[in-house]
Amino acid sequence: MRRVVLAVAVAGLAAGCGGGGGRLSKAEYAKRADAICTKYNAKLKAVARPTGISGLPAYVDRALPLARKGDDELRALRPPKDEEKTAKEWLDQNDSVVGSMERLRDAAKKGDRAGIQTALNEASAANRTANGLARRLGLSVCAQG
Repeated sequence: MRRVVLAVAVAGLAAGCGGGGGRLSKAEYAKRADAICTKYNAKLKAVARPTGISGLPAYVDRALPLARKGDDELRALRPPKDEEKTAKEWLDQNDSVVGSMERLRDAAKKGDRAGIQTALNEASAANRTANGLARRLGLSVCAQG
């Protein structure tokens, strides 16, 4: 279970960096997004992992602000016009992972094992989709997790 929770958190943190005035080239977008993902993946890895269901709520409460901040930084990037739709879909899937993390926390607080499993399944599906979209955008770090 700990490994899956880590994957959920890492996927939710697959977020980007910087933003600027104009649109970025595909290569620059990928470079900046991967830099953001690298930064937030490291921050997430520093969060102590839970050893059981009872530790999930506290873990998620520490991980969620990082995931949200990473997502905000990614949204600040301006992808090339022809990649804008894919980038939006990718960010939307990252948001879905964050939502799944919230549901995971809430289910764990109640000791709802079925709810925990549902949240993990949702996060896993959103993460797989996000990783595929990230690869289409030319991202490498953000496409892992």
